[in-house]
Amino acid sequence: MTDAETGCNDVERSANGSWYLPAYAEDYFWAQHHRIEYVVFEQRIASLAWLHNKITSGVDTELAELQEMRRTGAHRVPGWEPDSDHALRESELVLDTDVRRIGSGVILSAAVAALESLMNQMLDQPADYRLHKAGLTLKARELASRWHASIDRAEFDEHITWLRTRRNSFAHRLIDDES
Repeated sequence: MTDAETGCNDVERSANGSWYLPAYAEDYFWAQHHRIEYVVFEQRIASLAWLHNKITSGVDTELAELQEMRRTGAHRVPGWEPDSDHALRESELVLDTDVRRIGSGVILSAAVAALESLMNQMLDQPADYRLHKAGLTLKARELASRWHASIDRAEFDEHITWLRTRRNSFAHRLIDDES
């Protein structure tokens, strides 16, 4: 943005610390009773995307190193070759399954938590406080009923169901309960 677009020059920018959105957010992000922090939600999701990329690249790097060890035989202990091969296979399996799944599940769970936090801010009516402790589905239903003219309810419900199912599935896998 230019100074003309923001209405802020270098002196004002240094005085208020920034001309970026947070400095002007109050003009755009006020709910009826308080400010809705879309910027915080966006930063949380961006942080989770970064973390997901780091986990994925870290697993890929480790797997490449293990595959190189397999190719060169560097993992083998003399006299214990079959056991060494088995240990290497186990390491590859854990990285490629458990670590990837846990990483993805943690990211998804944290993203849903960020969404629920945003929903709590959007539920800004005095009687909405009871919903702040409710789950994702109840919050989504209330918001969907308020936005009935603006959203496709079936599509919205489908997305919420997808998130809830994936998050719950991850939690059940962590406790070895596949139900």
